[in-house]
Amino acid sequence: MKRVWQTSTKLLAGVMLAAMYAMPQTSPTPNSISTRPGAINYVEGNAAINGQALPTRPAGQVFLNPDETLSTTRGRVEVLLTPGVFLRVGENSEVRMISPSLINTQVELTHGEAVVEVAQLMKDNNIQVLNHGAFIKFVKPGLYRITADGVPMAAVLDGKAQVSNGAQRIDLGKGRQTVIAANLEAVKFNTKNEDDLYAWSNVRSQYNASASYMAAAAYGGGPYNPGWLWAGGFNSWAWMPYGGYAYSPFGWGFFGPGYLGYAGLGYGPAFYGRGRFVGGYRGGPAVHGFAGGMGGGHMSGGGGGHMSGGGGHR
Repeated sequence: MKRVWQTSTKLLAGVMLAAMYAMPQTSPTPNSISTRPGAINYVEGNAAINGQALPTRPAGQVFLNPDETLSTTRGRVEVLLTPGVFLRVGENSEVRMISPSLINTQVELTHGEAVVEVAQLMKDNNIQVLNHGAFIKFVKPGLYRITADGVPMAAVLDGKAQVSNGAQRIDLGKGRQTVIAANLEAVKFNTKNEDDLYAWSNVRSQYNASASYMAAAAYGGGPYNPGWLWAGGFNSWAWMPYGGYAYSPFGWGFFGPGYLGYAGLGYGPAFYGRGRFVGGYRGGPAVHGFAGGMGGGHMSGGGGGHMSGGGGHR
């Protein structure tokens, strides 16, 4: 995918870090506490929990608790699950939280569609989405699409999932999907068919990577606690990966303190390939995305507008 190179990454990093410190920090205090599954990380447009409208800037204090229902109309919502796992709910959709436990995370998609980005899984994670009585379990990091309306589906854009419907269970690999029915069958689909929810998820993933980078830079060097960390400049939670760094299925990089050098801050504003030649420059071993703007919505290098993202799963 072609990239439009603008200002240098170093300049963007400096501008964004300065903006982060300049913005007022809201509760919870930055870099002080972690969060739990069910945290509402970003709201765009109209959304509600149990019929109560959500603010567009929930400031890290709104959670989807057991048996609560999150619904959208002309809006989308990003919900945090376990560290490194993002649930993105599309327009005219509804999800119900079943269990927000770190070792048994279950959400039901009752209406509409959702994308789940799994950038990292831990050994004891058990993350499942219920769809029309079937459980979709995420076995590997990757990108997953779940649809509840019309013909209910579970699709794997990247990674691996297990779909269980009663006594029947099938494995889905990259480029495979199944209709949620009495007889589960894995069939091929075109992973390059993108839509608004996919594009929005890609942009959100880049924002998440930027928040991670800036939170890590503000944290300083030395040991750190991986997981979700509050990034007040972005008014959202930032993910500090286990093992120092990790990649999203879109191709954006996440780095803990002490690993920022792997971001390859030498050239280009947004994306480095994993050792590939990108824009005439061989990227380092890591990938990093810079959002440029500090607020919500789509963006370009310095703020508003729309920016094309990574597409790292292809």
